[in-house]
Amino acid sequence: MATHPNFTEQQVEAAIRAGLREGRRQVNLPPAEAEEKAATYRSNLAHYLQHVQTSLDAGDYLQAAEKSWGSYAQTVKAIGAGHQLSIAHHASVVGAGGRLAALAGTVNPLSGSVLSNGLSAALSLHQHFYENYLPDVTVIDYVENVGIAVDLMQDLFASEASD
Repeated sequence: MATHPNFTEQQVEAAIRAGLREGRRQVNLPPAEAEEKAATYRSNLAHYLQHVQTSLDAGDYLQAAEKSWGSYAQTVKAIGAGHQLSIAHHASVVGAGGRLAALAGTVNPLSGSVLSNGLSAALSLHQHFYENYLPDVTVIDYVENVGIAVDLMQDLFASEASD
């Protein structure tokens, strides 16, 4: 992908707030708590990513699927906390992730598509964990899509505090 745009803190915060569940838009975190939560989410993300790879290597596609969802959720939560916002529910992870994809798409349609596809893949993998309905080859493909989206989100939307 081409050079990534520099979104302002206000643009990213507005996108996240717009995606939060109705009634949850006022979720400001004090700076110290936000920094602590962002660090925890980034640490969790590293754990999930390692578990995804271990699960794939072992052929445990159900765990790879669920840990991919976890990596996506931790990424969105880390971005939110980096912007002093708390994202606490699945619906808010999905809403905020969708709004971040839309924001990226305003500047680079390909980036927006990558993020939208990553969100869709993460949701399908989360559902697959409970229903075991996807072929293994699809799980592998979706896990890759989620990984690409996670990397791109971190690149596009890192807060100034985490740089």
